[in-house]
Amino acid sequence: MMGEGRAKTEAELIAGVADITDVEACLRYGERAREKGKLALAAACEERAKSLKPSKSSSAKKVTVRLGKGLKSAMKTHVVAELALAMLVDDYEAASDPTTYGELARRCGFEGQQNGRWFGQVTDLIDAGCALADVPSFALVRVREANGNVNNAAWRKEYSHLRDRVIARALTGAWDEKDFTKIRDALAFFSAQGFGHHKAWNYVWGQVDMEAWAGAAM
Repeated sequence: MMGEGRAKTEAELIAGVADITDVEACLRYGERAREKGKLALAAACEERAKSLKPSKSSSAKKVTVRLGKGLKSAMKTHVVAELALAMLVDDYEAASDPTTYGELARRCGFEGQQNGRWFGQVTDLIDAGCALADVPSFALVRVREANGNVNNAAWRKEYSHLRDRVIARALTGAWDEKDFTKIRDALAFFSAQGFGHHKAWNYVWGQVDMEAWAGAAM
């Protein structure tokens, strides 16, 4: 077991952002995070500062100025996906139960039901990274609907013939640090190409034998 004085992970630091109640303090924290290269933490500070509803429009302006130009791109889905993946990996390694879309959104600093729905896109990007890395879908089974079920909307329409196989492989999957590194590398590639979840999957379908990746037929 680690000692009580261990350094907090970035995921843990981000979770603590929700407790900040002062706009200026949140901005300063985000600025320091950006200087240290922790863009996901800085992005969480930006969102928290906005939620605190500054009284003046000039205060809202400070958020963008002080956190720097890079944060517009930092708030894209792929950056939030990297943050969400770090949290999911921590949960998995701690043998925690799967989380929900809404809870994951809250932990990443995004409140509201609409953000829970948006996290379907975030986790979809992670799973596109899994396919490109040739490992079982990770987010598909580590992030569930509120009733505990695998996302009912996943692998429908033209992909429905693979649905049962993809889910079965994921449910019996086991991942190690090498797998997580491959997934992170895939997300970095999507980021460099500017791929959202739809474009990422389009790319994956052109590169990967999806029948083989989905696993044996049921």
